[in-house]
Amino acid sequence: MIGLTVATILASSQAYTNVFAGQERIGFKLDIYQPSLFDEQKHDNFKGNVDDNSGTTSLEVSCSAGKSIAWGMGRVDETCSVTGHGLIKNPNNPSQTAERVGYQGGFKIQAKDDGYTDASTIKANYVRVGGAAAESSSFSGHAMMMPEDPSPTAKALGAALVRKLHEQASGAEAVQFDEQIDSIRFENFTVPHVGLGNTESCSWTGDFIYAYANDSWQGAFDITCGKQKYRLEGNMPLRPVDGSSQQQTYSVNLIVPGAGNGDPFAAADPFATVDGIVGTLHLENSGRKTEDDTYERVKVTGDLVGTNLPLEVVRGYGQIMLVFARTFFGA
Repeated sequence: MIGLTVATILASSQAYTNVFAGQERIGFKLDIYQPSLFDEQKHDNFKGNVDDNSGTTSLEVSCSAGKSIAWGMGRVDETCSVTGHGLIKNPNNPSQTAERVGYQGGFKIQAKDDGYTDASTIKANYVRVGGAAAESSSFSGHAMMMPEDPSPTAKALGAALVRKLHEQASGAEAVQFDEQIDSIRFENFTVPHVGLGNTESCSWTGDFIYAYANDSWQGAFDITCGKQKYRLEGNMPLRPVDGSSQQQTYSVNLIVPGAGNGDPFAAADPFATVDGIVGTLHLENSGRKTEDDTYERVKVTGDLVGTNLPLEVVRGYGQIMLVFARTFFGA
């Protein structure tokens, strides 16, 4: 019976993964526990999953404090272990599942190399199911995490944002914006495929910057899935929830440029249909907090909706946020 179920899953997946016109919805969940905020000898834990009609990827990332030494006058390596598993689903009957991939390994953010982070040390091992052979793979490419000197493209993205803010503030005299940015540079950062028949891994090249000018992430990415290429531009602002001192939301607004139905510098329009990835992620903070209001515990829930994009692109964005959960949701 199990063999029949897996065969059904793999056979039906080929047609499913080749058609992506329309919308794909990804559920996102994450639980964060950061005891290193109060004891640097302890490790922080980030446990979550991304779930859709074709599969569920569950990851647990455990990281050393790795922030700074000598009263904040330097950085030390931040090491993180990664474990997890991936289930595949029958697209015609998502209640039918089979475990397909196991994740293990980790990554190191190298302080002396400007935050260089090799992704190939996160392994993805596919077990044999039905007619799908076992194989060994990994994440690949690298990221530069919060380098002291951001890439030229990251700087250009920050400058474009500031120009846009000046345009929006026309008429206001002598408006000044903080031009400082923090950045992540992705170079062929490849997220392994979910393990269904005919699915392909996607690689990401581009920048995500945190702009102090408007307290928002701004991104621009070129994504390659097999022979297909896609471009996404947009933002992800973090905002407090009205009437709550402990709840926040990330509004995801990454659009396909040139479609004429979105603005990469604007907030997401909840009533618009935009080619790209949109969604809302809810953060519920609890437990102890630091003087700058960073909480020991955070629970994240929400959805990402992709329009006229392959499912692998939308899912991959969620998986990247799980791997680097501390950067986007933690301390």
